[in-house]
Amino acid sequence: MLQPLVVGLGRSGSGLHLNTLGRLARRTAATGDPLVALPAVGCDPRAGGLRTLGMPGEVTAVTTLEQALQHVDPATAVVHVCTPPRLRHDLLAELAGHGFRRMIVEKPLAASADELDALIRLRQEAGLDLVAVAHWITSRLADRLRRLVGGGRLGSLRRITVDQHKPRFLRSLATDGHPSALDVEIPHSLALALDLAGPAELRAARCWDLRCEDRSLSLLGGAHVELEHRSGVVTLLRSDLGAPVRQRSVVCEFEGGTATAHFPLSEDDDHAQLVIAPFDSGTAAPSAGVLDADGVPGIGHHVFRDDALIDFLDGAYRGFASGAGGVGNFPLACATARLLCAARERCSVTPRARAGSR
Repeated sequence: MLQPLVVGLGRSGSGLHLNTLGRLARRTAATGDPLVALPAVGCDPRAGGLRTLGMPGEVTAVTTLEQALQHVDPATAVVHVCTPPRLRHDLLAELAGHGFRRMIVEKPLAASADELDALIRLRQEAGLDLVAVAHWITSRLADRLRRLVGGGRLGSLRRITVDQHKPRFLRSLATDGHPSALDVEIPHSLALALDLAGPAELRAARCWDLRCEDRSLSLLGGAHVELEHRSGVVTLLRSDLGAPVRQRSVVCEFEGGTATAHFPLSEDDDHAQLVIAPFDSGTAAPSAGVLDADGVPGIGHHVFRDDALIDFLDGAYRGFASGAGGVGNFPLACATARLLCAARERCSVTPRARAGSR
């Protein structure tokens, strides 16, 4: 079994990674195939003042890496790097210096092209097995979209539109970990678009400010990103962090119809939905809401469980155990990070959109 070390106990580290690791440990132990060794170690300078983390006995909180080394062996550890992307290379280099090799890194990989290049060199020189968090890609919903794209039931894919909207006032006011809205939700949808439609070039990018009462937070109100894929597909990514409602939807437009995918909105419910509608109502297809023999979803409304993060971590840990943790994940993560860097550069010289623009 592998023991987790979670570095950074903000929303991502404590609210998502530690909680999910506890569930994964209990799930795999119950099936007789234990995967995660508890207690996990949570490391953050603020650890002493944080609320209770995880279930009793599942987490040991420390404030420094030196303290963490008293509780975890680098040879059997997986480090979850849940700190902000800025200056992440220095932290990874420090972890590598202590002997850690297996790492799961929160999105995006790096905040600049130079940092990304430095991280790639570090990975090669230190022999790191590095996986970027990309649970949208490994979700059951994304798998059904991939099968639909490859199956040809609705013809060729033509356009992807992703909407990721939520009110994020409190977290944006309380923390400064994300320099712009490009770093909050867009990495998830950008990676999915590249996975579905292949390599792409940036066509346009813009951000706007988040305004509330008498305050304005630069570039944190939302973002638009437009891509043109080599396959001919056009992608529009939209994220409004001042929206009054939550939305996580992906619309794939094909020659012969549309597929509208809805990702779970929060930990409150782990069900995804997929609505497939042909332009020709007479299109032959399996019964509504079912999969054919090749796993391609049929016409209609599909509703199914899709706890993507726990499945992602399950796959990552099994990959680490087999020695192939980041083999398929890392190239896509790098391509995503490079496009994000290009979008940041575009936003730094492009006039900002009006607040709330969609």
